[in-house]
Amino acid sequence: MRITNATLMRGYNRDFNRLLSQKNKIERQITSTRNFVRASEAPLSAAKALNVRKSYYYSEQHKENLKVASKFYTEAETSLLQVSDKMAQIRETIIAACNTTKDRQEWAIYAQQLETSARELCAIFNTDSAGRAIFGGESDNGLPFTIIEDSNGNAATVLYHGVPVNALSDYFSFPYSDDVYIDIGLGMYTDQRSHYTDPQSVLRTSFNGAKVSGCGAEYGVADVDLSAIKESRKYCIDVYAGNVKKTITFTGKGSYAENVEEINKQLKEAFKKEIAYGKDYPEMDAQGVISLRDSEGKAVENGIVCVVNNTIKEPRAEKLVVDNDSGYTDKYRLKLSELEEGRVYKVNVTVGGVTKTIEFEAGTDNLADSDNPVYREDVTVQNFQAALDAAFGEGVVNISPNDPTKGIVSSEGQTVKLTKGIVEDGETEEEQEVNIVSVSSSSKDKINLKSIKNDGESEYSFKIGSNVITFKAGDNETETLSNISQAIRDKGLTGYTIDTKGIIKNAAGEPVAIEPSGTENSVTVGTWTDYTIALSSDDLIEGNKYSLKVIVGNTVKNIDFTAGADEAENRQAIQDALDKAFGAGTVNIDADGNITAAGGKSVSVSNNETNKADDLLFEREAIYSNNYIQLTLDAARALRNGDLEYANGCIDRIVSANENLLVEIADLGCNEEFIDFNLTRITTREENLAERQNELEFIDPEKAITLWKTYEALYNACLQMSSTVVPNSIFNYMK
Repeated sequence: MRITNATLMRGYNRDFNRLLSQKNKIERQITSTRNFVRASEAPLSAAKALNVRKSYYYSEQHKENLKVASKFYTEAETSLLQVSDKMAQIRETIIAACNTTKDRQEWAIYAQQLETSARELCAIFNTDSAGRAIFGGESDNGLPFTIIEDSNGNAATVLYHGVPVNALSDYFSFPYSDDVYIDIGLGMYTDQRSHYTDPQSVLRTSFNGAKVSGCGAEYGVADVDLSAIKESRKYCIDVYAGNVKKTITFTGKGSYAENVEEINKQLKEAFKKEIAYGKDYPEMDAQGVISLRDSEGKAVENGIVCVVNNTIKEPRAEKLVVDNDSGYTDKYRLKLSELEEGRVYKVNVTVGGVTKTIEFEAGTDNLADSDNPVYREDVTVQNFQAALDAAFGEGVVNISPNDPTKGIVSSEGQTVKLTKGIVEDGETEEEQEVNIVSVSSSSKDKINLKSIKNDGESEYSFKIGSNVITFKAGDNETETLSNISQAIRDKGLTGYTIDTKGIIKNAAGEPVAIEPSGTENSVTVGTWTDYTIALSSDDLIEGNKYSLKVIVGNTVKNIDFTAGADEAENRQAIQDALDKAFGAGTVNIDADGNITAAGGKSVSVSNNETNKADDLLFEREAIYSNNYIQLTLDAARALRNGDLEYANGCIDRIVSANENLLVEIADLGCNEEFIDFNLTRITTREENLAERQNELEFIDPEKAITLWKTYEALYNACLQMSSTVVPNSIFNYMK
C-alpha cells in the first residue's frame, strides 16, 4: 500500500503538536509548581483538592474560634481569681468590723470600705473582651452589672441587666441569659424545628453573671408606701414574682383601700395565666405589702417578690416608693419562737418619732391543763397587736399582715423601731441584777497553720529557744504537721509534739515557747487562749441565772443557764446551753471547766452583760441575699445601723460563695485544657490536609524537570527529522 505525503504530514503534525503541548504543559507546571491550573485539566484531582481546601478552610475557622474562646476563658478565669481575692478581703473587713469595740462612726468607715469593694466587684464582672462583657450572657451591653443608691446616697441595690439580683432565683429568668456557642469542629448539631443546639457539639462562649455571682434571696416581699401614691397620677412598675416578670400600669386612687384594690386588679390580670395553672402569684395586703401566694392563697414560705419602677414604657409616670425587703431591711421582728409562755414582756416601740412602751404577755393555750400550759405564737401575736392598737390606735402599727408568725412589726409610710426599755417585772435595765461567771484564761504560743501554703514545696522555719527548726510544707495540713514533728526530732528535741492548733508541747506535755526565725521564710507565730469556767458551788449559786458570750471562730452566741446544786449539774447546764446555741458536739466543756470547739476552732468566753430579755425579745429581720455583691452591700448597711449580728451572719455566706467560686474557676481551667486539646487536634489535622493538598495540587520538581528534559529532547529530535518528512517547498527549488 502506498503511503501518501499527506498521510505522513498528518501523522508528523499530530505527534509534533502533542510533544509541543506536553512540553509546554510541563513548563507551566514547573513555573507554577502546580499539577493543574484549570479544573478541566484534572477533574478528579480538582474535585478532591476542592474538598481538601474546604476542610482546610473550616479547620482554620475552627482554630480561630478556639483562639478567641481561649482568650475569653483566660480573661474570665483571671477576673474570677480577682473576685476571689476581693471576697477574701471583704470577709476580713466584716470580721474586723464585728470584732471591734468602736462606735458607729468607726463602723461607718468599715461600711464605706465594703461599698467600695462591692463597686470593685461590679467593675471586675463588667470586664469586656473584644467589646463584649464576659459575664453579660448573650448581651453586648458593656455594663451588665450596675449599682443604684438609696435616698441617703449609699450604694444599696445591685442590678443585672436592669433587674435587681434578688428579684429572681432562677438565673435563666434574667434578660440575655441564653448561652452563646461557637463551632469548633466537633460536629455541631442544631435542631431545625426548635433551633436547639446540642451543647455537647459546640463550645460555650458566654457566662451568665447572675449564675456566677448568685441570684435570689431566702425570702422577699415588696413593701409599697401607700401614703406616697397620689390620686389621678399614673404609675408603671415591673413586678418580679415566681421568676416571672410582668409590667403593670395603674392610676392612683383617693384612699389606701382603693389603691390596694386597683393594684391587685392589675396584678391578677397580669398574672392570670399563673393563677389559671395553679402557680404562685403576687398579691398586695391592706398594708401595701406584695408577697407571693400559692393556689390556696397562702403566703409562700420562700417566695420572692420585687418591684421596680419602669421608666421606659411610661416615661411620664410617677415613681412608686417601694422597699424591696429581700435583703437587709430596717424592719424589726419579735422572736416569737424564743419567748417564754406566760411571761410579761415590755418593749419600746418608736413610730414616726413617737416612742411608747408596749407591755404584752407571751400567749398560752387557755384550754390546756393549767399546771402544764402550752405556748402559742398566734396568741402572742394577738396580745401584742392588741397592745399596739391600744397605744397607737387600731391599724396604725401591725405585725406582718401577710404572715403574722414572722413577727415583723410595720406601720404604713413610717419606720418602726424596737428598743429595750423596761424589761421584766417593772425593773429597768439598770436595776436588773446581772450574775457574773468566774472565767479564767491562759495563753500559749502557737504556729499559725493558716499562714503555711501547703504546696509540698515551700520551706518555713521558726525557733524553739536557740534552735532554728526548718521544715518543708506538705500537700495538706496533716502532712505539714508531720513534717514539723520530724524537723523537731531531727534537731534532737525528742518527745516534742504539735497538735492541730499549732501548739508545740515537750515530753512532759507542757506548751513550749516559740518565736519567728527572723528569716524571709519564717512562719507566723500567734497565741492560743484556753478558757476555763469555775464550776464549783462557791462560784455558781444554785438557782441563779448566768449569761455568757461565747465566740467560736467568727460565730458569736450568748448562752444562758441556771446554776445547779453541784459541779456536775453546772457542767451539764452549760453543755446544754452550748448545744442549743451551736449544735450538739460543736462546743464542749470538760470536767475541769475547759471550753473547746470541734475542728480546732478558737474559742473565746466572757460574761454577757446584755440582759437576757433584750436578746430574746426582738431582732432586725434577717434576710440574706444569694448574691455576694448584694450581700456585701447589705453587710455595709447593717454596720451603719450597728447590727453586728447580721453583718457577722454574712461571713459564712461569703465563705460559701467563695468556695462555689473556686469550683467555677476549676471548671474554667478544665475548659481551657479542652481548648488546648482541640487546638492540638486541629493543628494535626491541618498538617494532614496540607500533605494531602500537596499530593493533589503540587508537582514533584525533580520528576517534572526530568520529564521536561525528555519532552525537550523528543521535540528537538522531531525538528531534526522534519527535513526527511516535510516535502520541499517552491522556495527550495528556487534556491
